[in-house]
Amino acid sequence: MEIFHKHQGEGKVRISYELSEGEKLGTGNRKVQVKKCLDSFGIPCNLEDVPNIAILGAGGGLRAMIALHGTLQELQKHGLLDTIMYLCGVSGATWCMSSLYNNGDWAEKLQALEKHMCDALIKSTWNLKKATEMLLEAAKDENYSLTEFWAYTVVYGMLHELDKGHLSEQRGASEHGNNPYPIYAAVDERSFCKVTEYSPETWFEFTPHEASFLGYGASVPMEYFGSEYKNGVLKKQKEEKNMSYLQGLWGSCIGSKEENEKVIKDMFFGIFKRNRGSHSPFSVANESGWEGTLEGFPAPTLEPEASDMEGALQSGPGGPSPHTFSPGTMDSSITGEIVSGVGSAVDLARMLSKTTYDLLHWKWGIISNFLYKCSGIDTPELVNEKVISLVDAGIAINCAYPLVLRPDRKVKLILSFDYGPFDPFQTLKQAAKYCEENCIPFPKVDEKLLQDPDNPSDCYIFRGEGAPTIMHFPLFNKVNCPGYVKEWGIKFTPVRFLYNEGHVHKLLQSARLNVLNNKDKILQEIKHIVARCSKKGTNMNMQTQIFMV
Repeated sequence: MEIFHKHQGEGKVRISYELSEGEKLGTGNRKVQVKKCLDSFGIPCNLEDVPNIAILGAGGGLRAMIALHGTLQELQKHGLLDTIMYLCGVSGATWCMSSLYNNGDWAEKLQALEKHMCDALIKSTWNLKKATEMLLEAAKDENYSLTEFWAYTVVYGMLHELDKGHLSEQRGASEHGNNPYPIYAAVDERSFCKVTEYSPETWFEFTPHEASFLGYGASVPMEYFGSEYKNGVLKKQKEEKNMSYLQGLWGSCIGSKEENEKVIKDMFFGIFKRNRGSHSPFSVANESGWEGTLEGFPAPTLEPEASDMEGALQSGPGGPSPHTFSPGTMDSSITGEIVSGVGSAVDLARMLSKTTYDLLHWKWGIISNFLYKCSGIDTPELVNEKVISLVDAGIAINCAYPLVLRPDRKVKLILSFDYGPFDPFQTLKQAAKYCEENCIPFPKVDEKLLQDPDNPSDCYIFRGEGAPTIMHFPLFNKVNCPGYVKEWGIKFTPVRFLYNEGHVHKLLQSARLNVLNNKDKILQEIKHIVARCSKKGTNMNMQTQIFMV
């Protein structure tokens, strides 16, 4: 087993469509693990014939995060998780992934991690003082945008965890081969608005090793993402963005633009309300300003936290401490204490001013452009911009097919778990169109099989010569919730901020059933692909021998 190490000159921009050295090593180590798993299923194959299998976790807010946990645990229970080479997520699915990869051996302790997730969502809450501290610090950066506000209030308020760790620190969990290699999706908003979701130039990916423009083959080491570059040369190194920020960037669109805008405005004015008659310039909104407009959002606590990872709050089984955010008890003096404890009035005014400006101009995901004035890229509208805007990939295709279909990733089987709120076949149709427009092999999608989006089956299989096999699993279907597909889709909307224990377990169970009921089909498809790869390898060896003779 090899491990990737830093080397001199690592901060340079890399222009190449090849996979990073770190990904090559990680997937190489993983291939050994996958082979062992296949052997245990009685599917022998040579190491070079081990197929690359990818899981795609669709976006869908908290329901996607919870459902992906259930999917992975059920795969692990039946020994199928160790057949997976790549784990790729959009939006809410990335929230699950980013938490898991904080644990080097997460694939071996999914049950314990699932319990931690449930406890965090059900029994914990978020800390208003900590959120304010993070906001005031973030607003000092010239590239502050709504992504920071979203990350440190909305996403933190939903997940009840604030993660100051870094994606580059997850290299160990991605390299030793015990876990699938992770890929997190985003899109470049400028390209999306100009060339649509069907262009590779729209797509942006994050791995523990690199942040990359898919369409330009341009990457920068993850720890330098956000630093300032000019013509491929590092000019000013900035601190690597923390995981909570990235969770906000990846999951910045849990609803329509109108829904997102309402959430941000309600949160903003719910926490910081102008109070001219008080000794403190701002106070928390009254009952109508908080509970009325932020219905269902978890109430924060004011108690100090013992650590920077906010999920392990010291609240008992009954829930958060009694000193929680209540419009009846939160007054201007308490808000004054929050602000005075974490920053100055100048810091607060800066954050409020920037957030207001970004709301008016709808600024998201502003980050330094590492391709600024880069001579190796022939796209003037990109290289002439000092900053780029990265947002939730769910606004393009809510399942990141473009990332796993990179030719060098050589993915042979895609397990697409659709947790989204729309037509359960929408991502499949979009992926087919993306591949058609970019001459990428993709199996023919038989429209006759997709005639009942309101009452789908639990598994659809699409095969094609020279193309990866696609297995598509709608979250809610006529098998795991017969008669309730539409009702559950509405009940578990992505624009939902709080889940009770019963709802969490219902989501987990739905996701598990999709794996349990189709585990034999998954195994059968793996056998077909291994046989096909082995046959191709045998034919190539025979041709080589004939040529040598």
